[in-house]
Amino acid sequence: MGEFEEIKLESQMHPMLTAATPFDILVEYGRGPQAHLKGDVHYALQLSIVLCGSVEAVFGDWSRIFQKNELWWTMCWEPHAFRLLARHNMIMTVNINIDNLGSVGPCSNADWLAPFTVPPSRRYCPSTDEEHLEIRTIARSLFRLESRKPLNWQTHCWLLIHQMILRASENIQKEPQNNVSLNADMSRIQRAVSLVRTRPVPPSLGEAAAECSLSVSRFSVLFSSAMGVSYGQFALRVRLSSAANDVKTGLFTLNEIAEKHGFCDASSFCNAFKKLYRCTPNEFKLRH
Repeated sequence: MGEFEEIKLESQMHPMLTAATPFDILVEYGRGPQAHLKGDVHYALQLSIVLCGSVEAVFGDWSRIFQKNELWWTMCWEPHAFRLLARHNMIMTVNINIDNLGSVGPCSNADWLAPFTVPPSRRYCPSTDEEHLEIRTIARSLFRLESRKPLNWQTHCWLLIHQMILRASENIQKEPQNNVSLNADMSRIQRAVSLVRTRPVPPSLGEAAAECSLSVSRFSVLFSSAMGVSYGQFALRVRLSSAANDVKTGLFTLNEIAEKHGFCDASSFCNAFKKLYRCTPNEFKLRH
């Protein structure tokens, strides 16, 4: 979709997501129809449920209109956009720390990442009355628990979130795979994922592979399989997100930002930045 290439993205941060608080639940009320799409990119895994109204979600060349009790899925650092279409809209968004995904105790060898990593057109969306009822019931329970915060509300929410993800994973038509192997693949690359997020400049492909005690070729295959994108694409999005935060402060020159985040010069940084955020660093700074 050519229109998507013109959308300016916002870099979203979710600093409260930790091992102790691996998710948050946000509810947005809005009036429509909105004329323009709002772009977004962030590290957290995200699933969004339409509680009322309708929403258009766009991922590159693919788009879909989601109605009440339908939902869409977003992988970490995946550029996307949406707009509210109905007169009254209510959207629940669940942000999840990928480091804790699937941490539900024994018997948890499901393909938890599948709903986020398959192409957008294949991601699960309820299609039957039974499935719509299930999503509505879970969404209402999440809303009630997050609002009232009764005893053990976070545990209840965490299990309900994984119930939705499990339903989605089971409904995705993928090639037969060993889920134990899939989880093992994720655990083998987890060290590299953590380093990308915590180092000022992400490790090179060779360094990341070495940190995981894997050959470059084996690491590349495992990373792409588990994360849905290549290591290079993932690392670049992380670098640009960190650089975007420096751009917003206005405290650094473009040359300083480029050097800090591992770009060879300001020109290469600006070109990469514009490809992801659909605007120049200066235009991005003016919006903030």
